[in-house]
Amino acid sequence: MTQALNTALPDDVDGYIAREKSAYITKTARSVTLANIFAPLLCIPLFYEDADPLRFRWWLAYMFVATAIRTWTTGRLEHEVERIESPQTNLNWVTFGVGLIGVGWGLGWWLLVPDLSMENRMIYLYIITGGMFNSMFGYCVHWPTFYSFTIPFMGPAILSALMPVHIFPWPFSLGIATLFVYVIRISRNFSRTYEDSIRLRLRNDKLYQDLATERDASIAANLAKSSFIASASHDLRQPMHAVNIYLDSLHMDKIHPDEQKTIRKIQNSITTLNEMFESLLNISKLDSHTYRPSQQSFDLADLTESLEEFARPLASRKGLQLSFVGAQGQVMGDSKAVHQILMNLISNAIHYTDQGRVEVTLLSEHGCLTLQVTDTGRGIAPEEQSQIFREFYRVDETRPLHDGLGLGLSIVQRLCQLIEARIEVVSERGQGARFVVRTPYRWLSAALPASPESSAGATERLQDPGRIALKGCVVAVIEDDPVVCEAYRQTLASRGAQVVVLPDDPQALLRELELIDQLDLIVSDYRLRTTTGDRVIQTLRESFNREVPAIIVTADTSPTHIHAFQRLNIPVLHKPASFQQIIDAAEKAVAEAQRAAGHAEVSAGPLSS
Repeated sequence: MTQALNTALPDDVDGYIAREKSAYITKTARSVTLANIFAPLLCIPLFYEDADPLRFRWWLAYMFVATAIRTWTTGRLEHEVERIESPQTNLNWVTFGVGLIGVGWGLGWWLLVPDLSMENRMIYLYIITGGMFNSMFGYCVHWPTFYSFTIPFMGPAILSALMPVHIFPWPFSLGIATLFVYVIRISRNFSRTYEDSIRLRLRNDKLYQDLATERDASIAANLAKSSFIASASHDLRQPMHAVNIYLDSLHMDKIHPDEQKTIRKIQNSITTLNEMFESLLNISKLDSHTYRPSQQSFDLADLTESLEEFARPLASRKGLQLSFVGAQGQVMGDSKAVHQILMNLISNAIHYTDQGRVEVTLLSEHGCLTLQVTDTGRGIAPEEQSQIFREFYRVDETRPLHDGLGLGLSIVQRLCQLIEARIEVVSERGQGARFVVRTPYRWLSAALPASPESSAGATERLQDPGRIALKGCVVAVIEDDPVVCEAYRQTLASRGAQVVVLPDDPQALLRELELIDQLDLIVSDYRLRTTTGDRVIQTLRESFNREVPAIIVTADTSPTHIHAFQRLNIPVLHKPASFQQIIDAAEKAVAEAQRAAGHAEVSAGPLSS
C-alpha cells in the first residue's frame, strides 16, 4: 500500500496536476468526437437552401479537414495519468485540434450566417452555444484550450452587430456577450475548484501515507518488542528453570535454620521472577491469538476454592483479610478466562494494599455473572484510571510497593475483550479501589449434566491419578543444557523413574535407541543444538511404533511457536517450571496413556476362536 501511495505523491505537484489536466481534456475531447462529426453534417440539410453554395462548400471542406486533424491528434494521445510523459505536449496538441474546430465555427459566422434566414441563424447560434457550454466544463481546466475553442466562434457572435448585414438586433448581441462573460466566470470557478480538488486529494493521500507509515512503524515496533521480549525471556528462562528445580529439590529439614531463612528469601525472589515470566507468557499467548474462549458449565465453588488457595498465602504475608462472598452455583462460560481475570485482579489488590482487606464478590446481574474485587489500598487517581490498563504502565508513586512488570491489568483488559466482558474501575486516591467485570456468562439456575471433560476431571480428583508413581517408568530426557539436564535427572529419579538422557543428533540418537527396549515418557526441550523437540519426539514414536507420552519444556514463548506447540497436540510447559509442575505433568501424561491403553483393551474385547 505504501508503494502505491508513493507513486501517487510526486515531488513535482504542478507536473502531476498538468498530467491530470491533460488526461481530463483528452478524455473530454474524445467523448465529443461524434458530435464534432455530426454537427457539420447536420448543417447540410438545414442550411443548404439558404447558404451561398460556394461558401458553404468551402466551409464544409474546412470542417472536414479540421475534424480529421482533431480526431487524429486526440486519438493518438495518452489519457491515463500514470502513462503521460509530457503533459504539456499533449495539452498543446489538444489545444491545436479543438482550436481548429473553434475557428471553423467562427468562420461560419462570416461564410454562412449572413445568408441564412433568422430561424436558421438562431439554429446556428444554438449549435455554437451548446459547444460553448461543453467547453465550459470540458476545456476550462486548461485556459489556452478553453480560449482556443470559445473565442474563435463566440467573438464573431458578439461582433455580429457590427457586420454589414444586420444579423441580430444589438440587444440580442449584447445578451450573447453577457452570456459569454458569465460562462468565463463559471469556467474560472470550475477550473479553480478542479485544481484545488487535486491538491486536496494529494494532501489527503500524503496524510494517509504518513498515517500508513506511522502504522507500519507502530506494527514494526510492536513486533520488535514482542521479539525482544521473547528472545530475552528465552535466555533468562533457561537458568531460572534450573534454579527453580534445584530449590524445589532441597530438603529443608536437613538445612540449618539460619540457612533456611536465606533460602526462603531466595525463594521469595524467585517467586517474584516467576510471576514476571508468567505475565510475559500470558501476553505472548494473547498476542499469538491461540486462545479461544470455551462455553462449558463450571462450578463457582471450585473457582473460589482455587483462587483462595492461590491468594490466601499472599494476603497472609501482608496481614490482609481476604474474603470471598456472593452466590454460588453453575455458570456457562470459560472458567479459565474468569480464573485468570480474578487471579490478576486479586494479586493487584494485594500488592497495592498495605492494611485492611481484599474482598472478592461473585453476583448475578440480569442473569449474568459479575465479578467485583474491592480493596482498602491507596486508590487510583482519576487521571491515572485511563492509563492503568496499558502494557508496562505503573503509577510512579507505587513502584516501590511492587516489583512486577505492569502487565496484570493489561492482561485483564485483553481477556475481557476476548470474552466480550466490560470492566470498570471505581476509585479515589486514598480510598481503595473496586474493579467490576460484567461478563456475558449466563448464571444457570440448575446444574447441567456434567460434560465428559468435567466428569473426567471429577473422576481424577476422586481417584487422584495425578499421583500415579513414576517408579519403574523409563523416561527419556532430551535437553542440551547440562545443568537443566542434570536437574531433570535428579528430579525424575527421585520419584523412582529410570532416566535415560538421549542426544539430539539423529545418528547418535538412533545408536542409543538400539540399547533401549522400553520407553514410557519423553521430556524434551524444543530448541536443541541440531534439531527441535517435536522432531525428536516423532523419531522416538516411530522407533517404538506407538504414541509414546511426551512433554515439551521450553523457554520459547514467541507467538509463532505458541501456535506451533498448539498444532503439535503435545503438553507444553514453559520455563521456568517448578519441581512440582514437572512431576505433575509427567505423572499426568503417564496416567492418561495408561488409561487410554486400558480403554483400548476393553474396546477390543476377547478374541473368539
